[in-house]
Formats: sequence, C-alpha cells, structure tokens
Amino acid sequence: MSIPKTAKGLSNRITKIRSQLSAFKREYGFIDDGAGARYYLFYLYFLLADNRRSSEFLRCFEKEFPDDSGEPFQLLCWALILNRMGKNGEYQLARTMLSNIYLIPSLLGFGVEREVMSHLSNWAEPDFIEYFPERVQENITEEDLSWIHERYHSDSFQKILNRHIEINHELESTPRGEKRSALVKELSNLVDTIG
Repeated sequence: MSIPKTAKGLSNRITKIRSQLSAFKREYGFIDDGAGARYYLFYLYFLLADNRRSSEFLRCFEKEFPDDSGEPFQLLCWALILNRMGKNGEYQLARTMLSNIYLIPSLLGFGVEREVMSHLSNWAEPDFIEYFPERVQENITEEDLSWIHERYHSDSFQKILNRHIEINHELESTPRGEKRSALVKELSNLVDTIG
C-alpha cells in the first residue's frame, strides 16, 4: 500500500481502514486481518503525529489484539509514538529489537553480520529491512535516533539481545524435549525483563 503524502490523506486512509476492520468485526464477530492493515495503521499514525488519535488507536489495538506478536516496522512505530507522547516506549523498542536483530543497527547506521541461527519468520531475516517504508524512515528524527541509540546500547537491552542470540544458537542443535522447551519459553519471555 502506498502511504498518503498529506495529513488529510493520512487521516482519510486511517478512517477507511479502521472502518473496514470494524465492519468485518460487526459482521463476523472478530477481525480477520491477513493483509496486515492493523500494522500499516501504525505507520500512518506515526506519520500523522496526532497524539490524541494515536493514544486512542493504541488502546483499541491492545484491546483487539492483546497477544499480537507484531512486525518489526510496526513495533518501531509503536515505540516511537509512545516516546514522542512522553510515555515509556522501551518495552516496544525491545520487542522491535528482538523481532529483527538487524533493524536497529541498520537504522543507527552500522551493519550487523547475519547470525548463523534460526530466523523463525521472514520478518526476522536481515533482508527484511529492505522493505522498511521510506516515508517512515524519513520521518524518524535525530531525537528519535538518539533515544533509540541510548536504549539499544544500554546494559538491559544488550543483555537481552545477547541472550536472544545465544538461545537461538542453542536451538539450532537442541533436539525436542525438556531442554528445548525451556529455551523456547525463556526466549518468549526475554522482552518481559524490560520496563
């Protein structure tokens, strides 16, 4: 989907997508969003930069999709929206970092070599960052980058990032069983140690 260039265009696109998702829910009792419109909405709200509307959307999203794992660009937009609102975006930034370990280093201007480990989805692959929406990238400010840099290089972020990589390396050679289950559980709970 192309991203509208004006605030009015962004607002109209948001209204249209949210109306479509709501209509589907009214008809079927749930939201089927195989196309990922719920993630695209984060790009639009980030670009719109309307704190009131963004706050309302975030509440609705968390209610509708409480267990949503998210995708890297959507999670980054979420983190930046919260930080720009003066709220704690660290948890979402940590989720961003673990969803694709190559995204934040790329954003900060330094590369990371591909880790020889299992990437559980195409979103986690290093090549995925080539699909980073250009308009979103262009609207990340120096202040945003400074905050990302500070958090990314903090002890708490580096600790969970290093453990994330260690676990994924271990999973490469750990057969099914108790040990593997324990590693998978630890991996899924790593981000909870932030904020």
